[in-house]
Amino acid sequence: METTNQDESVNQTLQFSIERMQDAGYSIDAIINIEIDPDLQFMGYAKIDSHSSTIVIADWALDSQMLGGLILHELAHIYFTENQSPSHQQELIQEIIHSIIHSEGLNNAEGSFLTESFTHLQNILVDDLVFELLNSEKETKLVQEFFLTWMSDLPTGNHIVDASLLTRNAFAIASLKRRNIFFNVDKEMERRNEKFLSFYKIDDTDTNNSEKFIKLETFLITINLKNDSNFKNILLQYFELLLNLLQPKDIFLDKLK
Repeated sequence: METTNQDESVNQTLQFSIERMQDAGYSIDAIINIEIDPDLQFMGYAKIDSHSSTIVIADWALDSQMLGGLILHELAHIYFTENQSPSHQQELIQEIIHSIIHSEGLNNAEGSFLTESFTHLQNILVDDLVFELLNSEKETKLVQEFFLTWMSDLPTGNHIVDASLLTRNAFAIASLKRRNIFFNVDKEMERRNEKFLSFYKIDDTDTNNSEKFIKLETFLITINLKNDSNFKNILLQYFELLLNLLQPKDIFLDKLK
C-alpha cells in the first residue's frame, strides 16, 4: 500500500509524541499503530492490547491543530493501562458502576450517564501526564480554545442529557483550573456555564444548582490519587456528585461501603 504524505505526517507526530513521553520517563512497551476512521464523529480513541495498541483518529481530525495533543492523550491512556492504574482497570470500574445502578435502581439511561461521565474523571487523571509535557505558549492557547468548544450554554430539557452537559462543563473548566491556565477563555467559559445554570433545574426540591456544580468542579480540580487503594472511594465520591445532578442528595455511599 502506498504511503501518503498525510500518513507520513501522522506517523512522524506519533513518533515525536512517543519520544516526548520517553524523555519525561513515561515509556510505552506496546507497539503503537495508527488507524484512520472516515466515519468517526469525535477526534479519536485508543484500542489497547497488551502487545499492540491502535490509536484510531477521525479523518477530519488529521487537519486539526490538536492532532499532536490527541495522540499524546491516547498514548497516556495506553501508558496508564500498561502500568495497571486503577483508573484503567475495567473490571473494578464496571463492578462499582453496576453496584450503584443496582442499589439506586437506575434505569439504562441513568446508568449510561454514569458510565459516560466516568471518562471525565479518567481523563482528568490521564491529562496530568499530558499537561506535564505541554509546555509552550502555543500549546496552552490551543488547549484553552479546545476546552472552550466543550462548553454548553443551553439545556435540552432532558434531565439526563442536561446532567451530562453540565458534567462536561465542569470537566472543561476544571481541566484548565487544575493546571493554572484558566485565563484568556475564562470569562467566556463562565458566561456559558452561568447561562446554562440559569435555565437548568436539577430537581423539584432544590434549585441551588450552582452549589452542586461547584462541588463537582472542585472535586475534579483537587482530586489526588495518592495510591491505588483510595481509588474506589474517589470513584464513589465522584458518582455521588453525579447522582446529585439527577436527584436530591441520597446516602447511597453508605449502601456500598
